[in-house]
Amino acid sequence: MTLAPTAAGDRSVRVIRPTRSLVQILSAGLTELWSHKSLFLEMTLLRLRVRYKQSLLGWTWAVLPSLVLMITYTLIFSKLIGLKGDDLPYALFIFSGLIPWTFFSTSVSTATAGIVTHRYLISRVAFPREIIPLSYVAAALVDLGIGMVMLAAMMGYFGFSSRLNTLYAIPVIGMLIIFSSAVALCCSSFQARFRDIGVAMPLLLQVLMFTTPVVYSSAAIPQNVKAIYFANPLAIVIEAFRQAATSGVSPDAGAMIYCGTVSIVCLVFSYILFKRLDGTLPDVI
Repeated sequence: MTLAPTAAGDRSVRVIRPTRSLVQILSAGLTELWSHKSLFLEMTLLRLRVRYKQSLLGWTWAVLPSLVLMITYTLIFSKLIGLKGDDLPYALFIFSGLIPWTFFSTSVSTATAGIVTHRYLISRVAFPREIIPLSYVAAALVDLGIGMVMLAAMMGYFGFSSRLNTLYAIPVIGMLIIFSSAVALCCSSFQARFRDIGVAMPLLLQVLMFTTPVVYSSAAIPQNVKAIYFANPLAIVIEAFRQAATSGVSPDAGAMIYCGTVSIVCLVFSYILFKRLDGTLPDVI
């Protein structure tokens, strides 16, 4: 539906056209998103400016939760229960899994809450609304970068030298960003209509964390359920990141192809879903 000028040029006429196809929705949405890239950048910078404003510890909070969890899990799972971290010191094993997990959980939780937080802006200004959840994902990349610097420092402390093969972690991070963006878009679109999503999010993330190899090795998973376990792209990403970042091991090509395919399909589906529901967003939020 568009507005077009009449022959006299004195007023506009409402033109009603057939419903757009999924390809048209995707193409038009991406074109509009690209034209508002400056707004996306400004919103991302805004997230970073206000995140730790008037905080005593400031940007230390970007890595402090992961460090506290690493110490806690090391004491509980390694010292008390006796879990092992493959061939890595258990503290390094835990921290290398917490880095991608923290990025995912932060992206999804903040993006889900952010769509409701900006209801005043959504109901009064016309712009691509997907910028809101995606800007939260982009802001979480800074925390991811800080976490990787801390990981490099920990590797040096435990006597693990960095090597060129750690660059294998770059495509893994790319898949993590794509999958996180897909989940963030999907959850934020439903959060506008069902506030249960935001209420249940902490519980859902906690359950999901223990279904991925963050605090335990995937070698502990029974062989007969590994196929189901690694059907979760997040489990593949965390396992591949840990191996690439700490040991320089090349990720399994088959697993990466599967993970990349699922992540891209999920992102396309979530984006189209968000755009389909976008038209009624100001009315229900």
